[in-house]
Amino acid sequence: MKTCTLKASKIALCLGIAICLQISSAYAQSPRDFRDSLIAEAVKGLLVKKTFIFFVQSVVPPGGQSMPIAGENYTLRLFGDSLQMNLPYVGRSHQAITDYSQVGFNFKTGGLDYEIKDRKRGGWNVEIKLRNSTNVSQLLLNVLKNGSATLHLTPRNKQPISYQGNIAEKE
Repeated sequence: MKTCTLKASKIALCLGIAICLQISSAYAQSPRDFRDSLIAEAVKGLLVKKTFIFFVQSVVPPGGQSMPIAGENYTLRLFGDSLQMNLPYVGRSHQAITDYSQVGFNFKTGGLDYEIKDRKRGGWNVEIKLRNSTNVSQLLLNVLKNGSATLHLTPRNKQPISYQGNIAEKE
């Protein structure tokens, strides 16, 4: 009976020491580092759950300079296996444009392949391949730990284009 309580007390002591070490290491971080790590965990959680909104702040046309976008009207929304885009386009098209209301990318689609990879310098690369879209073949989203991101879009009949913005939780 004594050996059983002795083992239990050793286990309790080891657990107590482990908990104290974890708490002290958490307090060893500066408040800013702790906040940054919480933000990084939240951003990665959104990417893993595939439920986020990318708000565009600027457009970077091929060979051009970044152009700021006002408002929160231009977004890429991902909800599981459904993707909704409302993005402007600035660049050259390889086909004649007959309907100028369709110059940008404004559609909803399902059927996508989604893959997240860790970046060497922190953050994540998210590759999205669209199987059912006639407009866009691939999206590459480079996300930093603070939630800022760059979206590289490869259209089927236009020059590639990039967008800069932020990742946020779905509404």
